Amino acid sequence: MPGDKWAQHSVAAQPPLGISDRPTRPRIAVRPSEPSGVVTKPCSLQIEQAKRRDPAALSAFCERYQQRLHAYFSGPRHWHWCWVPDLVQETLARAIKSFPTFRGHTEIQAERWLFGIARNVHLQEVSRQVGIRLRYDVAAELARCMPQSAEGPWYWGDIHAALDELPLPQLETLRLMLEGLTIREIAARLDLPDGTVATRIHRARKQLRARLGSGVPGGR
Repeated sequence: MPGDKWAQHSVAAQPPLGISDRPTRPRIAVRPSEPSGVVTKPCSLQIEQAKRRDPAALSAFCERYQQRLHAYFSGPRHWHWCWVPDLVQETLARAIKSFPTFRGHTEIQAERWLFGIARNVHLQEVSRQVGIRLRYDVAAELARCMPQSAEGPWYWGDIHAALDELPLPQLETLRLMLEGLTIREIAARLDLPDGTVATRIHRARKQLRARLGSGVPGGR
C-alpha cells in the first residue's frame, strides 16, 4: 500500500514516485555541539515523566544534553579534556537527583535549570582546585617551622589534615601572613577591612594550634 511504502522511508530520503506532492517531514535543527542526525526535543510530557523519575525519560534527557554539557565545560569554561567527563557526569547526577523538585514544565526551563547546575558544578570545582593549591602553599610554609616546633616534628599528613578544616578565606589570609605581609598589607591586597583580616588570622591560628600544637607561627 502507498501508506506502507511511505512509512519505510526515512526523513532524509527522497519520497518515492507517485507521492512527491506529499509534504515532507520537517527536520529539527541540530546545534554544532550535538551529534549529527535528527534530534528529538524533549516535550513537556517527557519532562513531567522525568520529574517522576521515569528511567526512560531520564535516560533520554541525559543523552540529549550530554554532548552539549561536554562542549560547555571544554569550551567556555576551558577545562582540560581529562576533567570534562567527570564534570558532565556530576552535572547529570545532580540533575537526576533534583528532578523531582524541578518546578518548570517546558524544554527551555529544563535547559536553563540544567545549565544552572552545570555552572554551580564549575564554580565548586574551581573553588576546590584553588583550595588544593592554597593548602599546598600553606602546608609548605608551615613545614618550615617543624624544627622550631616545641611539640615535636609535624608530619605532612597532619598539616594537610589540619588545613582541610579551614575555609578558603582563612587559608588565603594565612598564606599571605606566612609570606610576611602585615595585616594592613593583606587587607589592601584583598580589599578587606583590617578587622576582618585580623579575625581570619586569629581563627585560623586557633584551629591549627588545636591540631598541631603551639608551634604554629604568628604568636599567641
